[in-house]
Amino acid sequence: MEFDVEYDVVVLGSGASGKSAAYTVASESDLSVAILEKREVTGGTSVFAEGHAASESSEAKARKVPDYPGELPEGAHFPTCEEHAKRYLEFSHYRANPDVVKAFVYNSAETIDILKSLGVEYTDVSIYAYDQPNELYTFHRPDGLGARVQELLLRACENAGVDIFTKTPGKELIIEDGKVVGVIAEDADGELLHIGAKAVIIATGGFGNNPDMVREYSWTPHLPDFWYCPMTFENTGDGVNMALAAGGDTRNIGTMIIGNCAWGKTPDSHLNGGGCQPVLWVDTTGKRFANEGLAANNIYFPNTIAQRDDGIIYVLMDSDCLQYYMEVGSDIGLGDFVHYHTPLSRLKTEIEESVNSNDGAAFSADSIEELAEKLNIDPHTLKETVDIYNGYCDEGYDRDFYKLSKFLYPVRTAPFYAIRQGVGPLVTCGGIRVNGDFQVVNEKSEAIPGLYAVGNDASGLYGDTYNMDCPGSANGFAHTSGRLAARHAISQIGA
Repeated sequence: MEFDVEYDVVVLGSGASGKSAAYTVASESDLSVAILEKREVTGGTSVFAEGHAASESSEAKARKVPDYPGELPEGAHFPTCEEHAKRYLEFSHYRANPDVVKAFVYNSAETIDILKSLGVEYTDVSIYAYDQPNELYTFHRPDGLGARVQELLLRACENAGVDIFTKTPGKELIIEDGKVVGVIAEDADGELLHIGAKAVIIATGGFGNNPDMVREYSWTPHLPDFWYCPMTFENTGDGVNMALAAGGDTRNIGTMIIGNCAWGKTPDSHLNGGGCQPVLWVDTTGKRFANEGLAANNIYFPNTIAQRDDGIIYVLMDSDCLQYYMEVGSDIGLGDFVHYHTPLSRLKTEIEESVNSNDGAAFSADSIEELAEKLNIDPHTLKETVDIYNGYCDEGYDRDFYKLSKFLYPVRTAPFYAIRQGVGPLVTCGGIRVNGDFQVVNEKSEAIPGLYAVGNDASGLYGDTYNMDCPGSANGFAHTSGRLAARHAISQIGA
């Protein structure tokens, strides 16, 4: 076949995994490399990343003990690579691929050093949710977060000689004799380009903004009101579908990072912050359904909401509780969106704005029965739920869901408030099946020559749920898998 242009390596996508792959090729070999990016700008969802997971890093070794607000919990320590790897395998119930897990974990420290060499500085190494005792201290938070990391990686790629084409999505892989030899792309003018390549690395960010693929591959097709987060941009599964057409396997596809948010609000709004607190939660039947302390885990909480028939819950609090969160601060933090123990000073104002605009995100009433009517819930059912819950608060023991007594806030003092919480996919993080070298494999576990998948386009790190026990996993995996795929491609092209 005649090509319009040829490169040794073509990378599809320009987020953390794509840029890391391209930079590795350009900086560690004499091979030519190009990035094809669908959007007008580079970075993808990685610009929203807060930190990345790593173990036994130079940053951890320099600190000796984790960064922590207040007294460090007893036994808190930086994990070894073995502890880190075992946590992925155990959390996944051994559905994770040990080769993929170990490839990431045992090369994660080098990722930190490479990013530091590009100018990234780290403000702390800790956990994400300070009230979540199960997390390993793997979270490396860069100054400027993901946006700054992507800025520095872009500069590094440009300086290393990577050719970057924006508004140029890959459309179809070119395969000859079972080997991937290039990609058909569409340029900004709508013209098709046939680009030759000795290796293609798929780094298109998953399919979090493709409702049809989410319904087909995830466990959430029952949700009628599944909102789609704007951070997924155009992550519509292009790369995954190209790999499938080339014979890739779907085992363990469909793992998602599901997010919860106050209806129609941004993650940093105090209305959303209030809606993520461990007060009284009810579903649309007016019944309680979970230990609200799950709010401390940013994966367990939305997963629990997504189990509801309609994916909607109401977070209830009274005036005393509202005042507590405004003056004393949040019990649960949302990373850099709502800092741990930060006073939610705008909470009442944002509730009032929502009520006045009738946008459906928040409600207020002078009685539980009136609140129930506004929520379209049977008043008797909601009143009974509140009375039983208040009894547990008085007793100091949650007989239904065993919530910690410190989170047993009664709902007694009018006016009463409800915040509507919904869920949606932030990103998918279980993609096409790969081996430990990040080569795409078929149903017989045979590598498809010349084809790699990295970051959120690759599976192997998780089971059915993203692992918040190792905070920063998706972004750390993206950087590391991109680099390792590139190195393997270099070795194969040079062979």
